Amino acid sequence: MLSAAGAALAVACSSTAAPADSTTSLTTSTSPARPDSTAPPTTSIAPTATTLAAPPYVSEVYRDVANWICRADIADTCDDPAPLTNVAADGTLTVEPYEIDVNSPLDCFYVYPTVSEDATYNSDMTPGSEIGVTRLQAGRFNQVCKVYAPVYRSVTAAGLFGSTPGNVAEGWDLAYQDVLDAWRHYLANDNHGRPVVILAHSQGSFHVVRLLREEIDPNAEQRALIASAIIAGTSFQVAQGQDVGGDTQNMPLCRAVGQVGCVITFQTYRDSAPPQPGALFGAPQGSTASACVNPAALAGGPGLLDAALPTGSWVFADPTDSASITTAHVGVPGLITGQCKVADGYSYLAITVNADPSDPRADEIPGDGAANWGLHELDLSIAQESLIDLVRNQATAYVGLQD
Repeated sequence: MLSAAGAALAVACSSTAAPADSTTSLTTSTSPARPDSTAPPTTSIAPTATTLAAPPYVSEVYRDVANWICRADIADTCDDPAPLTNVAADGTLTVEPYEIDVNSPLDCFYVYPTVSEDATYNSDMTPGSEIGVTRLQAGRFNQVCKVYAPVYRSVTAAGLFGSTPGNVAEGWDLAYQDVLDAWRHYLANDNHGRPVVILAHSQGSFHVVRLLREEIDPNAEQRALIASAIIAGTSFQVAQGQDVGGDTQNMPLCRAVGQVGCVITFQTYRDSAPPQPGALFGAPQGSTASACVNPAALAGGPGLLDAALPTGSWVFADPTDSASITTAHVGVPGLITGQCKVADGYSYLAITVNADPSDPRADEIPGDGAANWGLHELDLSIAQESLIDLVRNQATAYVGLQD
C-alpha cells in the first residue's frame, strides 16, 4: 500500500487520460497534420542564451497571485523542504541532506495532472488536491530551480470518465488556453531572461506538448530560454528514427547530460507488462513515433533510476520495519532499472525491479493503475532524483553559455 501522500497521487494520476472514445476527438481537435519522416537529424547544439523580448502581456487571471499554487515571490508549498530517506539493500537508512537553492539561476514551470475532484467538466480556479500533487511532483525541484505552478481549469476526473457530461474538445481547449495564458504572463512579467525547465505529467503533459508545438518551438526567442521540457505520461511524437520532426521541429530529445534546449519524455510500464494495443501513453500517431528518453541513460540502454517514492509499508518485506522511516519520500538505490523499449509500436520506459529475496527490502514496488496504464501514477516519482540531477547539470550548462 502507498502512504497517504502516495494514495493522493494515485487519485490524481489514475484520472489523467481521456477514455479511448475521447482520445480521437482530443487529438484531432488540437493537433495539426504531422510532417513525414524527412525531418532534420538530431542536433545537440545548445541554444544561445538571450533575454526574451516579450511584448507587454498581462493576464487578467494570472496577474493575481491567488491563481498560482507556487511562485518565486510568495511563500507557498514549493518553499518547503522535502527530504528523502535512502533505504540501502541491507536495510540501512540514510536521510539525505536537503538544501533549497534560493539563489538558483533556473525556473521550473509546472503543469499538474488531472487531480480536481470538482463535479463540473472543468475545474474551478480554487486549488484543492492540486496543491498536494504539486508538492509531491514539483516541490522537491526547489533544490535546483524556483517553481512556478499556475492553477488552471483542468478537465476533472468527473469530466474525464463521463460522470459529468461535456464537450471533449472544448473542455480540453479551455484547460490549454489557461496554461497558455499563464505561460505568456510568466514570460512577460516573471521570467526576466532566466532559463526555464517545463515540468508536467499526464493531462499537464498533453497541454505542454501542444504548448511546445504551437507556441515555443516555432519561436526562437522562447526556445532559447528552455533548459529542458520534462513531460511524463504522454505520447510526444518524433519522426521515425529521429529526435525531432513530430511535435517539435527544432527542439530535439535530450541525449547527453548537460544538453539544454531539449525534451525528456517517457511513460513507465513494467518490463513484464508492456503496453498493449489501445494504450493511451506511448502511442504512435500516423507516420510519427512516440518518443522515450530514459532519465538514467539519456543516450539509450538500461540505467538505474534514482526514485523519490512515497513512504509506506511497502518498503520492507516486513511492513513494520517501515515505521522507522520519518520522511515522506524514500529512495531505494539499485532496486529499479529503466530502459526505453518499443512493443507493438508503443514506446515506453520498461521498469525492472531488481528483487533480492535475501535482503530486508521489499521485492516489489506498488503503483499499478488501471489496466493498460502501467505504472502511470509513479511516472515522475520513479525517476525524480535522476531528473533533479539532470536539471542541476542543465542549470550549470546553461549558465556556462552566458559566461
